[in-house]
Amino acid sequence: MPPPPRARDSGPPREGLLLGYSALLALSAGFVNAVALLILALPVGNLTAITTQLGMNTANPWLYEGHVLGAIFLGFLTGATTAGAILAPTEALAGPRHAVVLFLEAALLVLAAAGVEETIVKAQINALGVEQTAVQALFAAAALGLQNGMTSSFRGMAIRTTHFTGTVTDLGLILGRSRLYGIKKWKAAILATTLLLFLGGGVAGIVFGARLGGYALLVPAATCAAVAAANLAQSAGRTEEPVPERAEPAQV
Repeated sequence: MPPPPRARDSGPPREGLLLGYSALLALSAGFVNAVALLILALPVGNLTAITTQLGMNTANPWLYEGHVLGAIFLGFLTGATTAGAILAPTEALAGPRHAVVLFLEAALLVLAAAGVEETIVKAQINALGVEQTAVQALFAAAALGLQNGMTSSFRGMAIRTTHFTGTVTDLGLILGRSRLYGIKKWKAAILATTLLLFLGGGVAGIVFGARLGGYALLVPAATCAAVAAANLAQSAGRTEEPVPERAEPAQV
């Protein structure tokens, strides 16, 4: 099968797109995770903690609600799988396929918000006899799985926007190697931006979550929808030029 078509566009530079994505989506993910911790008492974007808790729950089933932990794990995995399937045919940083992923994320966050508050969605969950917390956690985790799957698929630099063990590790390596190899300024800027804005999103999530409850998730849902619309607008105005067969990917 021939490789996916590649195109060069006349929009923002590659580094600008990466920085813009990392900034907005890390802010959104920090917000979602903070609201989830406030309402569900569990993180939905940190699979390291969830996997550890699943192991602990296996040894002592009274420690945690295992079905909620399982729902978070399954939701995140399903979201990342869906993002991979949608984005597999493209190597672009932005475009209609990325917009689809972001619109799906926005829809899942709306469902998570509606599942927390007294809405028809919550009524349907109750009618099905399914654990409310598990369904809410599933929706929120699937949304972040979609997001992390999308940003992790960026060619040339995978970006984690929902958890930061890898980000802090990469920053440490950059600093440790800087004496011999210097610092890749754009890469360091992107990593630092995602970390700081995730923290900022956490602050905003707690403030809005305390006042709005589950409806606070509509804020990151609107952010994702806006980024998706920007993807479509950029794609519509893009002029395509063929990229030479042996062109090297941009370094950041």
